[in-house]
Amino acid sequence: MRTLFVAVILFLTFHIIRIDLGDGTIPFASFFGNDQPCEEMTSKTIHVTTIQGDTIESLFSMYPDPDITFVERLSIFYSLNPHLRNQEIIGGLTVELPLSKIVRDNCS
Repeated sequence: MRTLFVAVILFLTFHIIRIDLGDGTIPFASFFGNDQPCEEMTSKTIHVTTIQGDTIESLFSMYPDPDITFVERLSIFYSLNPHLRNQEIIGGLTVELPLSKIVRDNCS
């Protein structure tokens, strides 16, 4: 009797696993991944030609943007102008200044 009971339990277990592998949740797990919609990052910028003695603070004060904090704007500024991370702003240099927050467009 014990052998029959173990056989029935094993049969039910294998049957449930087989059904789950064929039609259940396991095969669908790979199809329902974390698909994120495509987002393009764009920001409104202007090109400014600097003069001798300009600083980042003076450029930001000449072209203010009340919708964004100074730290966020500085981060965007350095991502737009990576060559200015380790050098001073010199006269005659053209730089991009961010004017508003980054806009994300879904491209899906």
